[in-house]
Amino acid sequence: MTRADARPRVVVFGGTGAVGSALLVELARRGCDVVFTYFRNEALAQKLWNELGFAAVALDLREPGRVRALAEGLERDQWIPTAVIHCAGVLETSAITDATDEAWEGSMAINARSAGDVCREFGRRMSQQNKGDLVFVGGLDRAQSLPIPPVYAATQGMLSALCMAAAKELGPRGVRVNMAALGLLDQGSSLALDPKLREQYRAFSALRRFGTTSEAARAIAWLALDNSYVNGKVLPVNGGI
Repeated sequence: MTRADARPRVVVFGGTGAVGSALLVELARRGCDVVFTYFRNEALAQKLWNELGFAAVALDLREPGRVRALAEGLERDQWIPTAVIHCAGVLETSAITDATDEAWEGSMAINARSAGDVCREFGRRMSQQNKGDLVFVGGLDRAQSLPIPPVYAATQGMLSALCMAAAKELGPRGVRVNMAALGLLDQGSSLALDPKLREQYRAFSALRRFGTTSEAARAIAWLALDNSYVNGKVLPVNGGI
């Protein structure tokens, strides 16, 4: 995996999701060198690897230590990323009174705890170079009050709070930490929501439509590659809710 070119180096967690795969296409268009992770969708990971030339790594974010192992492996290869994008997530749709222990634990591990692992492992390594960007991709802008599955909402609140706090700690060392809060999209986990809720969302959207994965990918890529002064913030990408 050792590379000597000067292209932006990006790690993407969750590269085979609807947003993640669109993000990989956008990063390829922008000439980045990318390592991405996937969980179960090996066929799509192999397809993206073949088409885009990006390295794919199987990773179960429910298991502690997996983010550390990846960071250590890349460091051994002398491949420290300029940006890390946490695009992995699960949407648990249970009512708060019905959510199981397994639903809570899995959602917290994948959506939130692994983002903390990213901050710890890659934030430390980026700090040594005095530069870098960490970007979380979530689905809740706390400035709005929206009907959203509570277990999922809890993990998103953790993401935005982590973003704020980690930015304060890592900012003096040249590392920016931000979050892109996506609204409902026409693909991916958004389709798991109740159709009535989706229609309500569209009705209250200033654009009166759902977003696309390519629109989401462009916003995420801007935070990771172009941003120089936004730090510790949540960027709403939701069509104006």
